[in-house]
Amino acid sequence: MIQAAVLGSPIGHSLSPTLHKCAYEVLGWDWDYTAVEVKSGELAQFIADNRKIFRGLSLTMPLKEEALMIADSLDPLVKRINAANTLIFEDHEISAYSTDVSGFAQALTKAEIVIPNEITILGGGATARSAIAALDSRGRTITVYSRSASRAAQLINSSISATVEVKDWSEAQSGLSAKLIIATTPSGATDHLIPSQTTGVLFESLYSPWPTKLLGRWQDAGGKYIDGLDLLVEQGIGQIELMAAEPLTLDLRSLAVTMRAAGLQKLGV
Repeated sequence: MIQAAVLGSPIGHSLSPTLHKCAYEVLGWDWDYTAVEVKSGELAQFIADNRKIFRGLSLTMPLKEEALMIADSLDPLVKRINAANTLIFEDHEISAYSTDVSGFAQALTKAEIVIPNEITILGGGATARSAIAALDSRGRTITVYSRSASRAAQLINSSISATVEVKDWSEAQSGLSAKLIIATTPSGATDHLIPSQTTGVLFESLYSPWPTKLLGRWQDAGGKYIDGLDLLVEQGIGQIELMAAEPLTLDLRSLAVTMRAAGLQKLGV
């Protein structure tokens, strides 16, 4: 049986095993997928001890940046966003990829969102960099609200066509008036934010807790939204294709619907 896993900390809440195993069942693959608690600084030792077991690994926080120091080969997109969410073991080489960027793009496309020229991103970490890469286009202004100016400064580089402005987290409330708001912060970070209007679209990248307090308020006000489960499904399909080393031939939209349903059932929604 071919093995894959998701690594991170904390990892107990992860829906990735549910979604990936659902996909394997649909595909008729004899694969298994587990969740393993791996803390910051432990990734290299884990891989040294276990790489022969796995075809590939999914990575969540806090390992997306640490992975770059371990991989032998970095996909160009990984170099651009300085983060990876997938490691593939090929012969004697470890290759790093990111499917977060395509995950954002696919989720926005599926929701039929017309991308506006002014966008708010809440948070300044690896997930924010992926969102910016997915939305990057000349003429757009992306405003990032971050607690760490130095961390957020990594978002701005010569490969970005859009104008990126970084503002202090204390001003985040004002960012909710944008036509597209993407929340990329850890759980609880946006709990204090209260939308005064919901004419835009909120893309909440988290799925645990379900919903976040911000997303719950947005839903109660009747605002349009995309939730983190859609992102997890879309980036998960990309990871499955990377681990299989070939594109999936079945209807990906149908697969995404089935995976999402499995995730909602696991969440008890």
